[in-house]
Amino acid sequence: MTRPMVLSLVAAAGLAAPALAATSSDDVRAIVSEMMSDAETRSSLLAGGDAGHDGKFFIAGDGFRLNVGGAIQTRYLMDFRDDSNSGDDFSNGFQVPKTRVNFGGTVNKDWNFWVDAQFDTTGEGSGQFKLLDALFGYNFANGWGLYVGQLKPPIIREDAMSDFKLLAVERAPSTDFLRHDRVKAVWLQYQAENWRTWLTFNSGANTDNTDFNASNNADYAFSARFEFLFAGKWDQFADFTSPKGSDFGAMLGIAAHYQGPHNTPNPADVDTSVFLYTADLGLEGDGWNLFGSFIGRHIEQDTLGTDGTDLDDFSFVIQGGLMLTDKFEIFGRYDALIVDDDRGFNNDYMSWITGGVNYYFAGHAIKFTGDVVYAIDDTLPDVSALGGFSTTQGLQGDTTEGEVAIRLQMQLLF
Repeated sequence: MTRPMVLSLVAAAGLAAPALAATSSDDVRAIVSEMMSDAETRSSLLAGGDAGHDGKFFIAGDGFRLNVGGAIQTRYLMDFRDDSNSGDDFSNGFQVPKTRVNFGGTVNKDWNFWVDAQFDTTGEGSGQFKLLDALFGYNFANGWGLYVGQLKPPIIREDAMSDFKLLAVERAPSTDFLRHDRVKAVWLQYQAENWRTWLTFNSGANTDNTDFNASNNADYAFSARFEFLFAGKWDQFADFTSPKGSDFGAMLGIAAHYQGPHNTPNPADVDTSVFLYTADLGLEGDGWNLFGSFIGRHIEQDTLGTDGTDLDDFSFVIQGGLMLTDKFEIFGRYDALIVDDDRGFNNDYMSWITGGVNYYFAGHAIKFTGDVVYAIDDTLPDVSALGGFSTTQGLQGDTTEGEVAIRLQMQLLF
């Protein structure tokens, strides 16, 4: 028993002295013994749990663990365009694109869960708290796992990569136009020493936070990804960078996704099926990294009584980084989007060059990133037909070649 507990017992005994005076010595011993037993029980309960920070803030005990975390990214953006555009030829300002709060951990040792939500701060008048990921599942002892919920499935590696572990400020612009984003799904996964795979049955691309009968849900959708580790460890490929002193690592990934149309009784509806396929290769070594990926997307659109339309779009990314010191990294990237001729765009080939630096104050937890994006080709009005650039890219599109975006970012993970 600790000293404070002993003092507490002495004080309690002193206050109770008048009442105890009429009590036998055996009764007194019984009361003290009961108090001691209760104190020991409470001490044991406290010893069974734990809380603190071991890379994550956590509360844990008896097979349960709750991790609490979050992240903040703040940016200053500058965009330079030709004065022939309808908007300003120079736009600048601050942006807080990602403010996250997340919870994860284990229940009864082998059940895992993850909930991630974000304050929507990139649109005027927004600020709503939006659910991103919500999933849980069971890890079997033989390497298999079964999960359900909403998540960004591991199809396109650059898309599945954490927003806070990218090499540049944002993903390649071409990837943004073809990426899968979040789905509601049930999936089976398996990991061995040098290969792993995911198989999913899901609601279709970009269907997060929708009800079961939402019009953008696919009637059925399937995704699968396979990765093979030629050298190194799986943990090396949780991000794109590679610290000095790292061993050589090489990983190949291939994946595919197919979703059928959302059929309705309306004969005027356009039935759209999508087949997405991708391959990527990551190489990492002593302070250097290389990454390349290819994405293809085949779209079939059919309407009753008319000839169907088939579209094939492609993109590719090549990027690399080099640690000049233990904290300072330079990187470069080239990416391109190649759209189907049948879209009737002015420009079927659009490409971008990105170059910049990272400074790791405390790994990804406190990191500065500064980069410059140069559009080699004109992008307007073509990108508007594809939904336009994400505001987080810092690009607005240009009717002539040479748009430049300068992006400065600080991030904090906790």
